Amino acid sequence: MKVKYLNIIIGLAAAALSWSCNPDALQDLTPEDSQVFITNYEKNTNFGNYATFSMADSVYVVQNGRSGVSTLGLDYNVLRRVATNMTNRGYTRVGKEAKPDFGVNVLRISETQTGVVANINPWNNYWGFGGGFYYPPIYSYYQTTERYWSIEIIDLKNAGTSDRATVVWNAQIRGNGIFDDITVGSVIDAVFTQSAYLKKN
Repeated sequence: MKVKYLNIIIGLAAAALSWSCNPDALQDLTPEDSQVFITNYEKNTNFGNYATFSMADSVYVVQNGRSGVSTLGLDYNVLRRVATNMTNRGYTRVGKEAKPDFGVNVLRISETQTGVVANINPWNNYWGFGGGFYYPPIYSYYQTTERYWSIEIIDLKNAGTSDRATVVWNAQIRGNGIFDDITVGSVIDAVFTQSAYLKKN
């Protein structure tokens, strides 16, 4: 019986030691290394055939299904950087009354998810005795929140009289450090840099 206990204790100690020595790869990432830039575009769109764009002077904020607008200093920095990138690619910014070819939206999205995990006792038999003892699981609750930027370019040129315009390009910026005033410009630039096709002829 003592040998059985000793083997279990040695096994648990070895497992604990291996976990404590295992490096946490995510913890060692710099904010830049954690950043992810995702871009998608409508394959049939010739971006060179568009000349003008319009965009709002505020950022849309979407949080767990609720929406509004924001005009924080950070938001203005992002809007200016997006407009600069569009202008550098040959597009001219105009007002909505000028019937622009593109509409550009910038969104700050926050999603919170709550979940439940059942922590089940792996030793459902009391040590040294047979079955017959039941240990109910202990439930743990967790909550995670992810915040990220989303940029959309909408085809207004071919929308006609329809209220349903097509999103022809969108980008998502995720990771750490993306809401920092100092570095936010570079993360906005990154999604345009990896979209070389997005330019006027």
